[in-house]
Amino acid sequence: MATSKIVRVELIFSQAVEEDFFDAFRREKVAYHYSKINNVTGAGYSNPKLGDAIWPQLNEMLVIYCAPLSAEKIKEIVDEIREHYPAEGIACFISDAESY
Repeated sequence: MATSKIVRVELIFSQAVEEDFFDAFRREKVAYHYSKINNVTGAGYSNPKLGDAIWPQLNEMLVIYCAPLSAEKIKEIVDEIREHYPAEGIACFISDAESY
């Protein structure tokens, strides 16, 4: 049985830019199906997001399984939002996925 290639896209970003991502997804007609993890804490290459008194902000995480062409559109959205919010520390990881 032939299957279409799919990829996994992981996005980690500040809660402050969530609406920007979903607006862009609607505009570009991508990421209709996703899993969202709320209140993600961590320390990357920008300010930590720990949800505590010192570092009160939190991140969100989206996991999206899609076709490679959709992943390319998502990368363009990430670039656009990074350009608009250079200090937000938006992370994007794309890898091959297999469904069975």
